[in-house]
Amino acid sequence: MAEQKKPQPSSMFDEAAQAQASSAPVADATKASSTPPAPLAPPAPPAIPQILVDAGLQACFSAPRKAFIAAGGTDEEFAREVNFAISLMMKNDFLITCAKNNPDYLVEAIKAVGLTKLSLNPELKLAYLVPRKGKIYFSSSYMGKREILMRAGIVQWVEANLVYEGDVFEVSKGTSSGIVHKPDYFGDNRTKEKIKGGYWVACLPNGNVVFDVMPLSRIHEIMSRSESVKSGKGSPWDTDFEMMARKTILNWGFGSLPKTGISEHILKVIETETKMDNDDFEEWKKQQEQEAAGRPDRFDRDGTFTPYEEVK
Repeated sequence: MAEQKKPQPSSMFDEAAQAQASSAPVADATKASSTPPAPLAPPAPPAIPQILVDAGLQACFSAPRKAFIAAGGTDEEFAREVNFAISLMMKNDFLITCAKNNPDYLVEAIKAVGLTKLSLNPELKLAYLVPRKGKIYFSSSYMGKREILMRAGIVQWVEANLVYEGDVFEVSKGTSSGIVHKPDYFGDNRTKEKIKGGYWVACLPNGNVVFDVMPLSRIHEIMSRSESVKSGKGSPWDTDFEMMARKTILNWGFGSLPKTGISEHILKVIETETKMDNDDFEEWKKQQEQEAAGRPDRFDRDGTFTPYEEVK
């Protein structure tokens, strides 16, 4: 029987959480009461379903506690987020398989919840646990990514919107650049089948407004490279397509935004997500090149050659 991997005790998230805790102001000892109240005992740990115990994952739900508390969380919040993580895994057998094979990644994903303060509560839709190459990763949602950017002061405000058939949509570039978007909110076109594309727009701290546009074809290309989609075992793209599309647009826009002001530990989490997207793109591009090499040159009906375009 294969030997089970054990969660490792420390990581970059531990170091970031400890740095965050050490930077907190220290209370003046002279102002402390001579008889401080006894600390409250931490709440009982959540009950771990037997299927997760049998998979050898019980330790994964206690190992992140130190980093979670060091990042400013409480025992109550930690227990709540662990319960959310357990609930998500019980609804997706593929997540359990990934965690069983690579338990350290589940531990890191729960630590990231504490570092970003984005809850796994499915009602809030701020963050998810997503499978990628047989491992579990933390992934912020569109609303979660917006929360991070505004909380860090990178932007005054930022949003990503989708454009549907029937909307009035105009883009101007040059010396008077801007976007005019008049949504048809009361039409019958507000479905994912009627999406034409989307755009992001942000107001920087200096008041400048920046934006760019992404067509639907680019959104679909990025979705098709998602490991959770390719697994066929269930994905946020299945349940929350429009939110995932908006997050995709916002992720793209994030590369154009200044990073000054964002804390190091949160930036590490975001960079991990970005690296996953970039790795997926490189693999997808390589696959496209291999498939193109095995096919004859592509010609249009009129006989003219149309080269395969590289997606940037």
